[in-house]
Amino acid sequence: MGLVNIQNLSHANGDKKLYKEAVLKLNRREHIALVGPNGAGKTTLLNIISKKIIPDLGEVEIHPKTKIGYLDQHLSIKDDMEVNSYLKTAFQDLYDVEERMNIIYEKMSENYDENELVKALKYQDILNHNDFDSIEKKIGNLVNGLGIGIDKLDKKMSELSGGQKNKVMLAKLLLSDNDFLVLDEPTNFLDIEQVNWLASFLQSFEKAFIMVSHDQDFINKTCNIIYALDNLKLTRYVGNYDKYIEELAIQQEQYDKDFVSQQRKIKKLETYIAKNSARLSTAKSAQSRKKTLDKLDKMDKRKENIKPNFNFMYKEPASDVIIKAEDLVIGYDSPILHKLNFEIRKGEKCIIKGKNGIGKTTFLKTLSSELKPYSGDIKLGNGVVYSYFKQLEKVDDINAINYLMNRYNDLTEREARAKIGQFGLRNDLMIRPMSTLSGGEQTKVRLSALSMEPCSLLILDEPTNHIDSLAKESLLEAIMDFEGTVLLTTHDINFSTKWADKVINFEDLV
Repeated sequence: MGLVNIQNLSHANGDKKLYKEAVLKLNRREHIALVGPNGAGKTTLLNIISKKIIPDLGEVEIHPKTKIGYLDQHLSIKDDMEVNSYLKTAFQDLYDVEERMNIIYEKMSENYDENELVKALKYQDILNHNDFDSIEKKIGNLVNGLGIGIDKLDKKMSELSGGQKNKVMLAKLLLSDNDFLVLDEPTNFLDIEQVNWLASFLQSFEKAFIMVSHDQDFINKTCNIIYALDNLKLTRYVGNYDKYIEELAIQQEQYDKDFVSQQRKIKKLETYIAKNSARLSTAKSAQSRKKTLDKLDKMDKRKENIKPNFNFMYKEPASDVIIKAEDLVIGYDSPILHKLNFEIRKGEKCIIKGKNGIGKTTFLKTLSSELKPYSGDIKLGNGVVYSYFKQLEKVDDINAINYLMNRYNDLTEREARAKIGQFGLRNDLMIRPMSTLSGGEQTKVRLSALSMEPCSLLILDEPTNHIDSLAKESLLEAIMDFEGTVLLTTHDINFSTKWADKVINFEDLV
């Protein structure tokens, strides 16, 4: 058997069916991307593979000697542990071997024992075989490649930002000796340079992995098998994402032709039965055709994934200058960047670039008055009203309809349903607690709420995290159609930057 073998998988999240008799197989050295629309059940499937969720029906066979490494962005880790110590836990077995060897040598300094020496030499062979002396180099490679920074190694985990913690957790996972990895959106907290580094690392990765990602370019570079999750089924494709899209188009065209052909056949049979059932001379023939019709495995009309319709309402400001920074220094207990001096004018579409931890989100928080400037000043123009999409937002345990109605008291339930539906959420998901929705579904609800308030400035901090390709297309169209000013951060290389009038690169300001 392979590393993972799933047969006849059926599972529902509450009353929402995710899979029906689905099949998946993961073999050694396969690099698999799991793709599908938001809410299809991709993360749930990863949790089933990782034994965090027991499916309703089906067989999930994991090879008994297989070690699974799972990137869990909600994992609880000790805040008082230093980064270097945490990363070294990936090699804990080897450090235990070293400790046992050192204890033997300490004892032998007082009492020489040939048998103990043989045991110590065996321990040394284990360490040599596993490149124990190169652990520090391996850690340094991951720390640099993922943009953690060597200076962070002696920091406590509690001193790191959320994005830095996620990078450290990813680094440990990549260092660990697992037979296959389960990666849930590993690029969400990486900048473009780090995404490229990770792609290169995974290209030459000798073990297997299964990954959920909405970054098509990243999938193309790293994966040789695609499992598409759609309409409760898993379909396996050999090749990268582009190859999958080509094959999918061919299959869909053929399915549509077969569906039309079958519908004609059904219509022909039904017409014959209706005309000939009552006649004595043709009743037997009609009955035969009725049996043929009843035995027919009827095809369902193929469901297209519907593209959401994002839009944002504009409010005219009284000033041509929307944002003006004068000797602005941002930071918390200490400054993050040198003084910022720039202005953004009415209607300009701007992207803020820079590696993680450089201060992009801190700047947006300062702009929105959530943080005070460390020094200097930042001002909004007269009559400027902004709407702010935060990268992270803790959602209450209420449904999507109430989420909107709590924000806008005059909003009726019917209006809330219409707005959320416009942003791509199905009716049955609108009444589910927000905490049970996928990351992409939550983002769509939050963006729908943002669109209810007319504004002259749209502030979007990593809005492309979690959302699928159709939603990204709609978001880009909405940004381009918006008459006002847009200030946006994103690490998504697929989210074209050609629409931007201005790029503010914080790395040039360090």
